[in-house]
Amino acid sequence: MAFASVLGHQRIKELFEAALRQRRLRSALLLAGPDGVGKKMLALEVGRALVCQSGDGEPCGRCAACSRSARGIHPDLQLVVPEGNSIKIEQVREVVREILGRPFEARARAFVIDDAHLMTEQAANALLKSLEEPPPTSHVFLVTASPQALLPTIRSRCQTLRFSGLPLGLIETHLRESSGIPAEEAHLRAQLSGGSLRAAFDFEADAYRGLRDSVLELLENRGGSVLERMAAADRLAEAGEPALALTGFRSLLRDVAALSAGAEPERLLNADLAPRLSRLAAGPLGPRAGALAEAAGEARAALEVKANKQLTLDALLDALAAAGA
Repeated sequence: MAFASVLGHQRIKELFEAALRQRRLRSALLLAGPDGVGKKMLALEVGRALVCQSGDGEPCGRCAACSRSARGIHPDLQLVVPEGNSIKIEQVREVVREILGRPFEARARAFVIDDAHLMTEQAANALLKSLEEPPPTSHVFLVTASPQALLPTIRSRCQTLRFSGLPLGLIETHLRESSGIPAEEAHLRAQLSGGSLRAAFDFEADAYRGLRDSVLELLENRGGSVLERMAAADRLAEAGEPALALTGFRSLLRDVAALSAGAEPERLLNADLAPRLSRLAAGPLGPRAGALAEAAGEARAALEVKANKQLTLDALLDALAAAGA
């Protein structure tokens, strides 16, 4: 199986394997998709295949080159990550010098730039020049959750491979089988992951349940008065886990929408809260819960690209108040 260490994305993995075997891998590739779904991991695995001594389309895992690339010390495989909140021009200038050079010992070189959308404008312009006519032995992988933030001229010079979120059932099975996470918690983590394996692993069930209780009180109070909503937004923004709170909003609202549509209480994600959620579903919030759940998901996505926490939460709570009126 192609690149078995990377979960999911079988079509993209097969495309990479075929391109490597035929030695027709493009010089510049853009791997775009949600955070935590395996884009960087797959880019590094393809890079390891490029420097592997076997040249069979995948890293063999046995040769000296594979041993060093697995430890991150192969000179022909380089990973660039943001320093602080950006990828700076000095980092890119160094990479550009390497891109234009010849491999040290492998047949090709690989340069993986993670969170490529965080390149400063000067850094992006510096990289652009190397993408116009790269040597055939250099391959650049731009990994990003926000391809629209890249310069159009950079996007136009790359072959784009779009990654989707991982199937929730696949995440759940992986959590149980690879990490020994109990079935009930694996199900909860998978359902709230948004298709991101990283989010599923990072999920803290106890913290989620604590925030979930606060969120449910807000739903039951229909957001409260204007001042109460502002205070609630302040608390959530300062809690250190606003994205987790928005996950709670979305899961509770989806359960309310499901109950409003006739779902059985035992099928809810938050089944332990079924009586309280049923009361919400029977009220004015019920018919609007689905749209609000989508709004909560959009708010969480906005926070992931550094939207203003306070304004994002204010807008969601105002929408909640309007829906519960």
